[in-house]
Amino acid sequence: MKDFLQELKGLKAKEGLTYDELASLLKDKYECNLTAHSLANKFSRGTLTGKEVAKILAAMGYEVKIEKK
Repeated sequence: MKDFLQELKGLKAKEGLTYDELASLLKDKYECNLTAHSLANKFSRGTLTGKEVAKILAAMGYEVKIEKK
């Protein structure tokens, strides 16, 4: 899980998004009421839900894809 969180943090950094900007994107696109502070806490604690991760990735322009090895 930590590797996945690091990847997600890396994508956020690659897109040049702050937690404030990400929270704003989520609110605009998904009416999601996560604040910048709560996002930062969830990222650092590793407590993001699957739905939150999917919304975050979609808001940044990525899609979730599951493939069998």
